[in-house]
Amino acid sequence: MQHRARAIWVVVLLAMGYTVISFNLIQIQLVDHGKFLRMAIENHTHLETIPPKRGAILDCEGNILAQTHLVYDVRLDGQKLSHPDVNLPKLEETLLAPAGSLAAAFDPHNRYQLIAQNVEDATVTRLRELNLNCLIFEPRDERYPNNELAAHVLGFMGDDGHGLAGMEKEMDKVLSGIPGERRVEQDAKRKEIAGYQTRATPAIDGDNVTLTINMAIQHVVEDALDQIVQNDQPNGACIIVMDPHTGAILGMGSRPTYDPNNRQTFTPDAIRDRCITDMVEPGSIFKIITLAAALNEGAVNLQTPVFCENGSFLYAGKTLHDDEPNGWLPVEEVLAKSSNIGFAKIALNYVHEDNLFKYARAFGIGQKTGILHNQDESAGLLRPLDRWSALSITRIPIGQEVGVTAIQAATAMSVIANGGNLVAPHLALKVTDAATGRTVQLFQPRVIRQVIDSDTAADMAVALHQVTVDGTAKGVRVPGHSFAAKTGTAQKFVDGAYSHTKFVSSFLGFMPVENPAFVALVMVDEPHTVKYYGAEVSGPVFASMAEQLAQIMNIPADLPLPTPEPVSVPGPVLSANTPSNP
Repeated sequence: MQHRARAIWVVVLLAMGYTVISFNLIQIQLVDHGKFLRMAIENHTHLETIPPKRGAILDCEGNILAQTHLVYDVRLDGQKLSHPDVNLPKLEETLLAPAGSLAAAFDPHNRYQLIAQNVEDATVTRLRELNLNCLIFEPRDERYPNNELAAHVLGFMGDDGHGLAGMEKEMDKVLSGIPGERRVEQDAKRKEIAGYQTRATPAIDGDNVTLTINMAIQHVVEDALDQIVQNDQPNGACIIVMDPHTGAILGMGSRPTYDPNNRQTFTPDAIRDRCITDMVEPGSIFKIITLAAALNEGAVNLQTPVFCENGSFLYAGKTLHDDEPNGWLPVEEVLAKSSNIGFAKIALNYVHEDNLFKYARAFGIGQKTGILHNQDESAGLLRPLDRWSALSITRIPIGQEVGVTAIQAATAMSVIANGGNLVAPHLALKVTDAATGRTVQLFQPRVIRQVIDSDTAADMAVALHQVTVDGTAKGVRVPGHSFAAKTGTAQKFVDGAYSHTKFVSSFLGFMPVENPAFVALVMVDEPHTVKYYGAEVSGPVFASMAEQLAQIMNIPADLPLPTPEPVSVPGPVLSANTPSNP
């Protein structure tokens, strides 16, 4: 009996054991199957992200402005280099370096000596074939082949590969692409088992972005900015060239600048895009808005006489002066001579506060253009009417007590150049698929509103052309071409008063006068030279640029070219002993 009981207990225990095991197997294989499968996959495989290739940025002609490109910096471990007299010449030959250049700089104690930068793949391959264990190759992406060219337009990227400024930030979503992934088998030491690589999801490369920027025009802008820095040593400068009909930015830049390939140049002052961030009192270039308001309201015409008080005008307890005394002047000449008193009188007698405020807003003053979103663009300054003083109606018309950015000023002049419409300035032209070249997004010009009628715009063009004929810009010439312009010399407001030594010198114009091809603004902040008038500092820069733009944009001449002065060549000096017909 005892043996039988023991056998029964054994069977029962075995049955219970098998039951527990069965339940566990059911739990593992059926209930918790997904959980344990994930654990197995995670323990034996590794998920790798496949980064996409960032899209390129092109100019309007298809030239590369930004494109990710792998290059190497090559360093030399001096302690590991054997037979320097033999191997250094080999390195020089491979790197196409001058003979003896590496030998002269070689330091056997320097284990991290930089010997070459921006080395291409093909050269790296040849260096590896030398079988020298003393070379260190440091790969890095170089994206901007033109270095500083259009740096503020293009912007730069962060360490995570996403744009932090400029169009890199503005178009980051389309440029970035979509990462892929692959899961690979790994052994106990977590090394990849290549033969067991599982199926990968490929990355989708970023799209390419084409800008409105024209590289040839951008070069003209950059060269002009460099010339300003060299000649005037200003605190800063900016230049904008735009199509007044569409708002397309053809060239834009500022100084100081930086190289987006080189982080050592990334100072706060250098990376700031002054064209959109810096607000200044515009001075006389604001007078185009005052006069446009008076003409559009039908309050004056170009021949309406205005008394300019012989150069001194007392109003609300403050005296306003002109550079030179004037009596009665027609409106057209008030603009040509840029009379502060004349414009104060036009605003007082013909425009009035509410209309001046209304037109300034209509021209875009006090509002962001939206050209680069969330990138510290300034809205400028236009105080509401209830914050105007008694003096404001005589100061705002001449560009004081109001603040504008360079992009606002250029956009305001475009209203006059295109016949009366405020167009949105923009930098993006289209987005194309990197693989097929197919256009996936096209950015159309956007008219925000009509500001003045076409007749007013035409009258303004005539008056602004007269500024270049016998006004403040009469010394600025573009051979073979007529153009319209307004000069500006704004005193900076420093320590509660207008400075007599610090100025913003501007020249804002368009060419040709009829059906303009471009609007251009040259703005120089505090030129440190004897000259400070806009016509003297910024005018010659505008003229030089306009002459080059006429060639690039095929603008036909509309004026006779100046006839060169005949050069008299002295003949031989005759003496009593010199034959008259040698």
